[in-house]
Amino acid sequence: MLNFRADRLRKQRLARGLSSDQLAALAGISPETERRAESGRKPGPRVVAALAKALGVSVGELAPAEGPLTLRQMRQRRGLTQREVAAEVGVTSQMVSRVEAGTYGVKDASRWAAAYGTSEAKWTKAWRAGQEERRRRIRAQTRDDGGTE
Repeated sequence: MLNFRADRLRKQRLARGLSSDQLAALAGISPETERRAESGRKPGPRVVAALAKALGVSVGELAPAEGPLTLRQMRQRRGLTQREVAAEVGVTSQMVSRVEAGTYGVKDASRWAAAYGTSEAKWTKAWRAGQEERRRRIRAQTRDDGGTE
């Protein structure tokens, strides 16, 4: 996760009087993984979700969002994989990837929102944020390539 804050992890652990080994056990991760995260090596979304759950805080406390969340970020904050969302919605993982990138829209946003554990309005806002992020990447790539030929 891009915005993971090791200092917040350490602060939360110490506030609860836990050792690194104890927190790792509660989170179901190895002590080495917990120590790496606390030393500043950015953990994956599932590790952040496990640590947040073990500490009784939101993922946002350990990895604050900058700007509106995209669907990908929303999924990661819940500790879900694309495969898990796909199974819930009844589509392929590839389709989840395309929807998260804003490449494809969906007919039943309420079903998708439920799979992401959010309201339809928040899901739609995150889908639009993903679309905009894709557009920014395309514009940046076009500028870096010197334009189209």
